Amino acid sequence: MLEDLISSGLITLVMLAILGAEAVFYIFYFKRLRRMLATLAAGACLVMALRAALLHHSTLELASFLALAFISHLMEVWQWLKMSKYLPQ
Repeated sequence: MLEDLISSGLITLVMLAILGAEAVFYIFYFKRLRRMLATLAAGACLVMALRAALLHHSTLELASFLALAFISHLMEVWQWLKMSKYLPQ
């Protein structure tokens, strides 16, 4: 059963659903999502890259998801640096 869940790529949909629930939690509990958006986007892009790899999609699609994850991660690092006062506001 677990092997089918992984080989079919359904595990990635479960992971994306968990990320979506996390986003909803941030919206309702903290009343904001803006600071977490880059983090969630990076995670979602990595999950989509995993899905592309599991389902044997093209290398271009896999590279695109990884590039988007990298850009999202850079945005996240930029936000952390701004919050830690290393960069001007």
